[in-house]
Amino acid sequence: MSAVWLSLPLDRKALKDLTIGQWVNLSGPVYTGRDMALSRVNDLLLDGKTPPMDLRGQLLYFVGPTPPAPGEAIGAAGPTTSRRMERFLPALVQAGVAAVMGKGPLSKGAVSELIRHGVIYLSAAGGAGAYYGSRVKGSTVVAYEELGPEAIYCLNVDNFPAVVAVDLKGDDLFEEGPKAYRKGND
Repeated sequence: MSAVWLSLPLDRKALKDLTIGQWVNLSGPVYTGRDMALSRVNDLLLDGKTPPMDLRGQLLYFVGPTPPAPGEAIGAAGPTTSRRMERFLPALVQAGVAAVMGKGPLSKGAVSELIRHGVIYLSAAGGAGAYYGSRVKGSTVVAYEELGPEAIYCLNVDNFPAVVAVDLKGDDLFEEGPKAYRKGND
């Protein structure tokens, strides 16, 4: 299966044919978020207030990038554990997020929430922060600068690889992948 090239922000029509295990290459603006910043965004959304960025059609990357070396757009930009961000998903998907990206499996409840709102989950490789940082061509702090790496950034990425971990049919790579492996090794 060949990789699919996706331009950001996402066109939801481009998501309908993606399947778990499929590689995607992302290019365009990506918003970042981790615990502290997403907690603030979540509170704004629950209070009916506008967040510091328009989330409609966006890919939200669970990452806290490190400061850049001289001449670089950003330092390491490896994913953080997505399960920690699950408590924010209901408000984020209702605000229009089209995809989330991080590392590791999500709970069945979180997967159900994504499917109900037509949102996919992409998985980035843990331990590849330096590589992912090299795929970032520009970086701007959007909100909460005082949080340092946990601020919300807009990263301009080019040829940023990830794998589809939860597709719009509700298939979950973290569930199906081990089953296929066990079946082939019985």
